[in-house]
Amino acid sequence: MNYDTTPWGVQMTWANTKDYSGSVYIIKEGEQTPFGYYKSRDITILVLQGVVNLVLENRTKMLLEKDTYHINPQIMYQLVAVKGDATILEVGTRITSDFVEVMK
Repeated sequence: MNYDTTPWGVQMTWANTKDYSGSVYIIKEGEQTPFGYYKSRDITILVLQGVVNLVLENRTKMLLEKDTYHINPQIMYQLVAVKGDATILEVGTRITSDFVEVMK
């Protein structure tokens, strides 16, 4: 398992095969992930705990516990923990280093 501490929380990758990947993110309340997009990676997220705002290009969608959302490649997004620390389960295609961070 790959475990990384970030300024916004913790990222743990628990699976990364040639076909799929799985990660868990813990975002501290009031913190946010970088705003950007994957060039080719396709993901789906599940909110396990907390409330997050999913910022998608020019709109925001609130996600509560047990909500899921599919994010296609090339879609700019960011996760913001707005009520309590948020635990997010992410599954998708193989993890690549093609994330492009965009200044907001």
